[in-house]
Amino acid sequence: MPAVKKDSAIFKQYSVVSVEKTRAPAGADGDNWFKYVVERDNSQIVGNMRGTLNQVTKYARDFVDNLNLRAQSKKGYSHWVISPSQKTPPSKA
Repeated sequence: MPAVKKDSAIFKQYSVVSVEKTRAPAGADGDNWFKYVVERDNSQIVGNMRGTLNQVTKYARDFVDNLNLRAQSKKGYSHWVISPSQKTPPSKA
């Protein structure tokens, strides 16, 4: 995905790199498991999910959309994470 400008800084987005069939995780049933890979710069997130290829691909795309929205938040961080210097979370204004 192309970079998007944010307040004169370049914001690089997460993107879905791959969704491919995989074996079930240890202790899990079924043969309809897929591994998805999401990347941004040198960060990589790998997940497993049970479903059809279309379901897992849609989930991975929605996941990426949510990550990108959080990364573009007003202050550049998720309002769900409290820094050590904060005693209360920032408002969701």
